[in-house]
Amino acid sequence: MIVTGANGFLGSYVVAALLQKGHPVIGLKREQSSTSEFNLIVKNELGDNHAHLIANFKWKIADILDITVLDEVFEPNSIVFHCAAKVAFNMQEADEMMAINVEGTANVVNACLKNNVKQLVHVSSTAALGRTDNATLIDETTEWEDNDHNTQYAISKHLAELEVWRGIEEGLNAVIVNPGIILGYGDWHKGSCRLFRNIDRCMRFYTNGINGFVDVHDVANAMCYLADNAIVGQRFLLVSENLSYRTVLNEIAESIHKPAPNIELKVRYKNLFLILVRLNLLFNPKSTLTPETVRTSLKKHQYSNAAILKVLNFKFNAIADTIHLAGIQFQKENI
Repeated sequence: MIVTGANGFLGSYVVAALLQKGHPVIGLKREQSSTSEFNLIVKNELGDNHAHLIANFKWKIADILDITVLDEVFEPNSIVFHCAAKVAFNMQEADEMMAINVEGTANVVNACLKNNVKQLVHVSSTAALGRTDNATLIDETTEWEDNDHNTQYAISKHLAELEVWRGIEEGLNAVIVNPGIILGYGDWHKGSCRLFRNIDRCMRFYTNGINGFVDVHDVANAMCYLADNAIVGQRFLLVSENLSYRTVLNEIAESIHKPAPNIELKVRYKNLFLILVRLNLLFNPKSTLTPETVRTSLKKHQYSNAAILKVLNFKFNAIADTIHLAGIQFQKENI
């Protein structure tokens, strides 16, 4: 088993799930990338069996932008879990994100084809599906549309998917998963985990936008199940529940015993708030609050999980339970 981006949030959980199933795993990471989040997650997931199971894991330095290195690592009959990706909503990082998500995925697909891997399990996103203002429930058949709902991240994941579909047409056994916003325990300074830190620091604003959310364990386990059952040539939405951002933020606040955000950012004030956000970026260019994140948080998108439930009889964890358990871990580490 080979996992790209193994030191990332989702990659770490995929490695842990594979090790728990008894598989030997090779984790790919860039030379300068930190393994701190990986070490925390895998140690926590493996528990008392950590010392025994981690012996089946080894690192391989490999940048997915370097096709030569991928050719050296990928072997016939191996299964590749492609988790490596960059998530960014700041235009200053758009070019790097496009390179990693699109060119990097093309390299992974080409290396899989060249080396006759058994299967590729590709991590996409709900952002890669078509999204409009209507109330239609989004599923795997929803066609991509070019419109202002699409962030640069969404475009990059859509283009990455096209590379995987191209590989499938060329004979690659591949399956695609499209997770919603992934929640769980990890590095509290990164990704969705940062929401706990923001609430802890008395985040005041919320929106009533709606999105799909999913437990990180469910994503990792679904990927393993799809590989175990050799399901290919399809994509599957991985969403446990469609919830408002306000609901999720309130549950996070409750889980860490902090006040919930109490100032609603209303759609009619969007343009004014966007001006303030742009001004903030002039002084804090690395801020995670960007025009794209503001617009996204105001949208109401809902997703169907019927396909994965039908194929694997899969049961998702309740998001309230996911947040509760992550909150307990957050409090342990931030006393």
